[in-house]
Amino acid sequence: MTVLANLNPKGLQLGDLSSLAHLKGDTLEGQLKLFLVTCQVENLSPRSVEDYGQKIGAFVDFCTGTLNLQRPSEVTPNHIRLFLLGMQQRCKPVSVHGYYGCVCRFFNWLVQEGTLKASPMAKMRPPKVPRHIIQPFKPEHIARLLTVCDSDAKTRSGFLGWRNRAIILTFLDTGLRLSELANIQLRDIDFDRETVKVMGKGSKERIVRISKATQKAILMYWRARDDDLPHLWLTEERKPLQARGVQQMIERIGKRAGVTNIRCSAHTFRHSFAIMALQNGMGEFSLQWLLGHSTLTQTRRYCGSLGANEAMAAHIKASPVERLRL
Repeated sequence: MTVLANLNPKGLQLGDLSSLAHLKGDTLEGQLKLFLVTCQVENLSPRSVEDYGQKIGAFVDFCTGTLNLQRPSEVTPNHIRLFLLGMQQRCKPVSVHGYYGCVCRFFNWLVQEGTLKASPMAKMRPPKVPRHIIQPFKPEHIARLLTVCDSDAKTRSGFLGWRNRAIILTFLDTGLRLSELANIQLRDIDFDRETVKVMGKGSKERIVRISKATQKAILMYWRARDDDLPHLWLTEERKPLQARGVQQMIERIGKRAGVTNIRCSAHTFRHSFAIMALQNGMGEFSLQWLLGHSTLTQTRRYCGSLGANEAMAAHIKASPVERLRL
């Protein structure tokens, strides 16, 4: 993996403790390297390790380069606030919150390891993130997106048209995260049981169901492929379609379909699935499992627009002013 390769250029085995001698040290840089190795030993996902490396690495660079701090014990809450202030000038609030969380975990790890007696962030509060209600796709939006895919299946490369239709229906039918959908292998699909096996956050495996219509779309796409490659989603060059490629495809089709005022993204499909599933009678706990959420609170956040829409509908029936018939 890239991160470990950078930390361990000699390719030494983690099992040999003597090979980790080059990582020893009480400097911020040395402790960051040890922290990332610990994350790998604890089987955190490669994406999580990369994220920690990037975000905590930016903090360490700020400390050592701008503030001339070399050891974790030299870092104070105000140093961390200065770093976050700089991030606020360059990043969105949700990204700043992410930097805060990664740096906080780093210092908590230093306390657990006995390197520090207490974290300088122990009494700090995380930066607030404005909560925006994500508007889900409406049925007419879905119809427009699928019309573009159907047109491509007939007039352009049928392979891409069928693929994009299958991706859209899979997103809408399962609420999968972008990375979860992009990493599906053909062997993960069980048409007899109508299921797909996915690997979620924290290397948590789960099974989700796909409807008959989605199965049909996947089969039509698979027949148009005419190959025996293991990945479910492929590019026109028959290479694995990466998550970024899936997102770019959704954005392009959204523009061609004339979908405006709503963000065309995998995340919007995920919210749309959650809201439509609840509207169709699914229970919260079932939805929590299908979305791969660890808590019900996370699931309820996904349905913010549903509560707003229901409140508007309820007001139509119960408006005090309208009831007074003024």
